[in-house]
Amino acid sequence: MDINDSSARIRDLEHTVGEKEREIEMLKDSIREMNGANPVSDERVKALEVQVSEMKSTNPANDERVKALERQVNEMSGMVRGLTAEMLDLKAWIQKLSKSLDDKSAENRRVVADKKRESAAVKDPKKYPVPEKPVDVAVKKTEDSRRREEKDRSEEVLIIQPDGTMKPERMKGDGMIIADNRGGHIPARRASERDPRDRKPLIYADDDDDSVEITRKRK
Repeated sequence: MDINDSSARIRDLEHTVGEKEREIEMLKDSIREMNGANPVSDERVKALEVQVSEMKSTNPANDERVKALERQVNEMSGMVRGLTAEMLDLKAWIQKLSKSLDDKSAENRRVVADKKRESAAVKDPKKYPVPEKPVDVAVKKTEDSRRREEKDRSEEVLIIQPDGTMKPERMKGDGMIIADNRGGHIPARRASERDPRDRKPLIYADDDDDSVEITRKRK
């Protein structure tokens, strides 16, 4: 291997080492932010830097040093892969923990909201109508019917019928003839008989006048 090829090879390796160092530093910073620890050994990185410096100051044609540097580059590549896997595991664990905390927080908010609704219901209970019992409904209907019948009876008066009988009827106007209710049912009389009510006073009511005229029918 000539000197020019060795120098070019070393420059390529140095460039690769520099990139790996930057990747390692970035991974170290990310992991340091997550768990506060530094899983990467700084001693190995410093030793690699010393060796690179020594190679720069010595004969670049030393094949053994080039091979050693290549091995260290491979080791650093494996270290980068390991750090990457560890960082992914940490991210997955953090996401799982965050989801668990969010679920727990949502459950707590739900419990608090349920307690508030229960407390509000106790302070201001809704007034629901109490269903009536069948017996109460029947009694109510009976009382309503009785009141309607009493009202109807209070509005009824005795009216003389064409056959001479007295029949209670509801009042439909202000003007009507009101007869004595002591008569009850009056049987029909024959033509030769005199009606005993001929000598009794009759009461006439005028529709247009509030006055009442009492007269006695003569023979």
